[in-house]
Amino acid sequence: MNDDPVAESLDLLAARHGDPAPLVYAALFARHPEAEALFLMDRGGHVRGQMLAVALEALLDGGARLSGLVGIERLNHVNIGVPEALFDGFLPLLRDVVRDALGPGWTPAMETAWVARIAALAPG
Repeated sequence: MNDDPVAESLDLLAARHGDPAPLVYAALFARHPEAEALFLMDRGGHVRGQMLAVALEALLDGGARLSGLVGIERLNHVNIGVPEALFDGFLPLLRDVVRDALGPGWTPAMETAWVARIAALAPG
């Protein structure tokens, strides 16, 4: 068992589902169909994978080192036409995907930790 409930939830997700990218982007495109057009050139999924990796790294960091990077990425995304609400909603969407995938394995400690991490990385 991991001492970090966010890391524990991600470990459980990986053990049950492998690569979370298909689940995450299916949820993103279901919730925001207009977002799929932003990835037309990403046929191999490399951009999506890199974006998810940065988001996961920032979550695991807890905002200690990478909150500035998230702010820079937010500005970069807004500058290429990504609506602020879409960018700001990605981490909550990721939490929802993990929570839904874990079902009864999702704990109150995980919920509390995810809420705190997302808040630590929120624009300021």
